[in-house]
Amino acid sequence: MAKSQLLELPPELILACLENLPFRDLDACLESGSRLIRDLIRDSVVIRYRRQQLRAGVEENPQLASNLVISDRVVQLQCRETDWQNFSPRSTHGVNLDFETSGLYDLGSDVYFVGGSPDPKTRMCTAIKAIHTSPGAEWHTIDCGKSIVDFGTALEEHDLIAMVTYTLYGQNLRTASVDVVFFKFSTGTAHPLATRHTLHIHDIEVNCGRPTISIEFSGETLALSIVYWGFERRDMDALHLYNWQTGIPKMDPFPICNTGLAFLTPDLLILTNSMDSALDVLRVPSTDNPEPPNFIHSFHLPLLAPSTSIHTFQCRGAPNPRASFSRPGTAPFLARPASALIQCTLQIITPIGVSSCIFVLDRARFTAVVNSCRKTPRSRGSAEDDGSDEEEDDDHHIDIEWDEWGPRCTRWLDADDLSTQYITTSAGQRMVAIAYNAFQQPAPIRVLDFNPAAVLAFDSADHSDGLHATRRVVPAGTQVLEPFADPLVSGDALRGGHIQASVRLWRSFGE
Repeated sequence: MAKSQLLELPPELILACLENLPFRDLDACLESGSRLIRDLIRDSVVIRYRRQQLRAGVEENPQLASNLVISDRVVQLQCRETDWQNFSPRSTHGVNLDFETSGLYDLGSDVYFVGGSPDPKTRMCTAIKAIHTSPGAEWHTIDCGKSIVDFGTALEEHDLIAMVTYTLYGQNLRTASVDVVFFKFSTGTAHPLATRHTLHIHDIEVNCGRPTISIEFSGETLALSIVYWGFERRDMDALHLYNWQTGIPKMDPFPICNTGLAFLTPDLLILTNSMDSALDVLRVPSTDNPEPPNFIHSFHLPLLAPSTSIHTFQCRGAPNPRASFSRPGTAPFLARPASALIQCTLQIITPIGVSSCIFVLDRARFTAVVNSCRKTPRSRGSAEDDGSDEEEDDDHHIDIEWDEWGPRCTRWLDADDLSTQYITTSAGQRMVAIAYNAFQQPAPIRVLDFNPAAVLAFDSADHSDGLHATRRVVPAGTQVLEPFADPLVSGDALRGGHIQASVRLWRSFGE
């Protein structure tokens, strides 16, 4: 339809054509010279609501959104962001943990998980216990019946909890079967989308020790990294990619040296590489036919100081990219995966001991960098440069040095007095941290908010400390960290810094 014909439509129909356009197209419409279109866009509560969600790094819960008109949802989102700005909890309540746990744990958007009581012989649990975070909730148990090494969830997308099991069998019980068992979280029964309730991964000799696991889901893809730290040969350490619904592998097992992994997008996976001091980006195959691993690029970390090496390198981003909602939970707004941070934690061996380092990766900005590198001319970084300017396909691997990507995408944190646990410590654009010695010396919980709009609003407004929190803006800048050869610069990424709040709800942790 020509522009003149569009403008002849009733305003409500023109607005209906505009409201769901991408923001770049809406911005172009604002520059079109039409006063009618400009006023419709600027006065639209739907467009304003969409823009507020984007700035807040959230998306609305589709299960609850239909219960409120748009204007009420706008107010609800504004109240949510104000509560985060002031760090004022709506409510607080305790959870009664009146049973022994195995040490496994996780925290979803509205569910807390722990491993059940461990078996005295194996020291592993055979069930996972879960409780909703709403007041008055009770524990319920999902019984696997096998020894559980670790577990992973995809609650919002698939109502899924998957348990990685380790079962002894054979003569003298010298062999173990490593499997993944899929359950529907809400019912505790076999998941109906999984063709195989139990997916066999491999058999392993018991003398190799029990594995360390990382397990993540995005869409139909199961990413499972398995490392046997107690096995000297390390030839069973591998990344496994499966279509968890069909049970068919997406690629052959690929050797790894660390368990760290995180989905960047549904078709891009980040792997931590301690040997080469890099983040490797892997393209997830789109078919169920096993393919050779396809590494797009390796993004190298800053140069380490002499006589240092990376011992462990972990990463995690929450929530994972999702394509649908099966069980959205009870919160009116959910963290937007594309805007979420990926937390990376390193333990580095130095001449005087072990040093811990933490950096956060801006998922949206890093995704843009990766996608632009996938279209990089062959002349850049190619070991076989033929002088052509042709664009590369996804199969071409390039090593990207730190200065070309790091300052744009990362923010390093001072980890000297922070816990470096990477599980359940970040969600969306916020992190929580606490001092190492909180059990011995009571300490406040620290909330770090990296949302650019929140930092800008906090920095430019008159504010005072809230009832429960002491707040300040920590600007981005240059840091000198002992394990690295040069100072680390935070450039464009998270350039406004972050808000750090020392939160004391009713008492400090450890009191």
